[in-house]
Amino acid sequence: MVIVIGRGRVRPEGRQEMGAAVTVIVDESRNDDGCLSYAFFRDLVDDDVLVSVEVWRDQAALDAHMGHAHTREFLSRIGPLLEGEPTTVTHSTSL
Repeated sequence: MVIVIGRGRVRPEGRQEMGAAVTVIVDESRNDDGCLSYAFFRDLVDDDVLVSVEVWRDQAALDAHMGHAHTREFLSRIGPLLEGEPTTVTHSTSL
């Protein structure tokens, strides 16, 4: 199992467009083969911080997801909506 946690600060003027982009990517990604969970959350302390949590069956499923058109489109769409670069941390349950 592979767990990916992302974090990014959304520009205040980009909140509405980010919400629309997130809705699309969640719907699409949850149908990807190997997706066990895919969700976004707003930070409890800072409303401008968005956190994503993805759980994938294995690295191959995550790699396939990253190659899908809906993922590439999402990543290109949200770039201008973020302040700075988002961060991601990937964890694996395999030893």
